[in-house]
Amino acid sequence: MTPLAADDAQSWPALNNLGVTLQRSGRLEAAEARYRQALSLAPDNSEIQVNLAAVMGARGNYPAALKMIEQVLAHNPGMLMAHLLASALERGMGRLAAALSCVERALALAPEPARILSRRAEILCLLGRCQAALEDCDQVLATVPNDAGALHVRALALQNLNRPVAALEAYRLAETAATAPAGVIADRAWLLAETGRTGEALQALRQALERQPDLSIAWYRRAYLRRYAADDPDLAAMQAIADNPDSPYPDRLHLSFALGKAYLDLGDGNRAFARLDTGNRMKRALIDYDPDADARLFAQLSAAFSAETLGRYGGCADASIRPIFVFGMPRSGTTLVEQILASHGLVHGSGESTHLRDVLDIEDFEAWTAQLTPADCKALGRRYLDRVGLDVPEGLRLVDKTPMNFRYAGAISLILPGARMIHCRRDALDTCLSCYSLLFVSGHEFAYDQIELGRFYRLYQGLMAHWRRLLPAECLLEINYEALVSNTEGEVRRILDFCALPWDAACLRFHDHSRRVSSASLEQVRSPVYTTSVGRARSFRPWLGPLALALGEANA
Repeated sequence: MTPLAADDAQSWPALNNLGVTLQRSGRLEAAEARYRQALSLAPDNSEIQVNLAAVMGARGNYPAALKMIEQVLAHNPGMLMAHLLASALERGMGRLAAALSCVERALALAPEPARILSRRAEILCLLGRCQAALEDCDQVLATVPNDAGALHVRALALQNLNRPVAALEAYRLAETAATAPAGVIADRAWLLAETGRTGEALQALRQALERQPDLSIAWYRRAYLRRYAADDPDLAAMQAIADNPDSPYPDRLHLSFALGKAYLDLGDGNRAFARLDTGNRMKRALIDYDPDADARLFAQLSAAFSAETLGRYGGCADASIRPIFVFGMPRSGTTLVEQILASHGLVHGSGESTHLRDVLDIEDFEAWTAQLTPADCKALGRRYLDRVGLDVPEGLRLVDKTPMNFRYAGAISLILPGARMIHCRRDALDTCLSCYSLLFVSGHEFAYDQIELGRFYRLYQGLMAHWRRLLPAECLLEINYEALVSNTEGEVRRILDFCALPWDAACLRFHDHSRRVSSASLEQVRSPVYTTSVGRARSFRPWLGPLALALGEANA
C-alpha cells in the first residue's frame, strides 16, 4: 500500500484521494481501507461516503453500500452522484424498477442530462422497454451526435427489438466513437452469435480480450460459444481473474459460471461445482427471492382458473389461431421448438417478450376472474395481438417463446381461445442442472440455489398438471425434449399438425435458418439434432444431492 507522509496522516482529503487512486488502479480492498480511514476523520462527509459506497458495491457488498447512499441522500437529497450510484447498486441487485426510479431522480437534478439519459436507456432495455430506450438515445444524439454511450445503448435496443442489421451498424458506430471499445466489441460479438455467425463472434471476442484482458463478459460469452480441453490456456486466464479478491464482484460472478461451464465440458464435477456453487451463492446474495411468494401465486392461479371459470368465459374473445405459445421450464427445449416452427414458411418467430406479462398485469388472479366479463377477455386478447403483431409480417403465424408463460395458460385460453400452446418438457434433473449452470440475464431468481430450484420445479410441475386436466387437447400439446431429439421428424409432424400448419421440410433444417436467436441455446439451434444433452445430469449426480432431494417425485 502506498505510504502516507506524516503530515498527511490526519488529512482526510489525502486519504480520500489515495483511495480514489487505489480504486482506479484496481486495488479495491486497499481503496476501501483508505476511504474508511478518511471517513473516521470526517464522518459526515458525503464525498467520502459516496466513494466508499462505490468501492463496497464493486466488492459485492451491495446492501451496505445502498444503506450508506440512503444516509447520504437523507442529508443531501440534491447530490447527483449519490442518485446515480444508488441506481447502479439497485441494478446490480436486479431491482430494475428501483434502478429506474433512482436514475430518473438524477435526471431531474442534472443540468446536462445527456449522459444520464443514456443510463436510463440502458435500464429501459433491461426492462424490455426498448422503444423508449431508443427515444432516449435519439434525444442524446440530437445534442451530442457522436456520444459513445448513447450509440452503444442504441445498438443494444435495436438488437433487442430484433433489428440485427441496424444493430450491427449501430455497434460499428459506437465502436468508432468509444475511447475504450472492448465492451462494445463484446456486445457486437454476441449479436453475431445470435445470428449464427459463431466464427465471427469468437473472432470479435478475441479482439475484445486483446484490448481488455480482464473483460469478464467477453470471457463468459466465449465460454458458452465453445468447448474446452484440459490444457486450454483460457482456464488459467479466467481463474486468475476469478480468484483475485480485488476483481470486481460482477467479474468474479461471471467467471465463476464460465469456469463452471468449462469444467462441465471436461466432465470434472469437483471443479465444475466448486465454481458453480460459488457463482450461484454470489448471485443469490444479490437478489430478493421469496419461494413462498411463488407457492402462493401458483396456488392462486390454480384456484382462479377452474373448469367453472373456463366454462363461463371460454370462447368469448377473438378465436384467432395466429399466436402459438411455446413455454416450459427454462432450458427445457423451448428455443429448439421455436426454431423448428420459425423455419416454416408461414411462421414468424418472435422470441421472448414481456407482452403477455404486461397485458396480464394482475396482482390477484382470483379477484380478477371473479369480476371478469366477456368484454374484458376480448379487450385483453386484442391488446396482446396488437402489441405482438407490430413486428410480425402480415399473414404469418407468430411464435411467442417465453418459458415462464406457462403460468398464464389458463388466462391464454380465456383471452386468446384460438391460440395454440406447446409445453416443452425435459428430464427434471437435466433441466435443473442446465438452469443451475447458467447466469440468466434477468429473472429466474429461483435458479441460484439447488433446494429452491428443486422446489420451484415441483411448483411448476403441479401447475402444469392442473392445466393438463383443465385444457382440451386441441389447446395444449406437450413435447418431450428426449423424444424430439430421438424422433425429430415424427415430433415435428406432431407439432405442425397441432398448429394446423402444412408440412414444410425446412422445419427439419432448422439449424440453417439465419434468424436471430436470443438464448443460451445458441449451440443447439445452429447445429443438427444431437442427443448428447440427454441424461447429462447423471454424470454429475454426486454434486446434485440437494437438488435431487428437493425434486423428490418430480425426478422419479
